Formats: sequence, structure tokens, C-alpha cells
Amino acid sequence: MALYEYKCSDCEEQFELMRSMSAADEAAECPDCGGFESRRLISNFTSITPGASALSTNPVMNARMAGGGGGGGCCGGGCCG
Repeated sequence: MALYEYKCSDCEEQFELMRSMSAADEAAECPDCGGFESRRLISNFTSITPGASALSTNPVMNARMAGGGGGGGCCGGGCCG
């Protein structure tokens, strides 16, 4: 189960529903007006990174925090020179 955000096309209200991933794109009933014309929204989320003591023991996180070799976007290090 996951929490999804929707926006009602009838009344413009935003609401959240806990649904299975397979039901995420199915019609969702608006709790305010009862309409079924809603669309799923792209949601933001927050991630908490480990503190400085955890970073010092994790070379991958150290490289990411330091800029990863100056490539500015390489995803594995093989393309940075």
C-alpha cells in the first residue's frame, strides 16, 4: 500500500488515498464533492541522510558529498576523467 495524491477535476480539491500500487491510476472518488474525475499528482518526499559520523565510514556517500570526482553527474565513475 502507498499514499497517493489526487486532484479533483470537478471541484479542484486535492486529497490523498492509501491504495495498492496496482490501483494507483484507477478512478478515485473525491471526498469533498463525490466526483470521479480526478488525476493522480506527482508527490514530493523527504529523505534524511546520515550524519557526519556515518559519512566518514561510507566511501560512496563521501564521494557524492564531495562532488564525485568533478564530473558533476556521472553515475558510476566510469565516465569521469
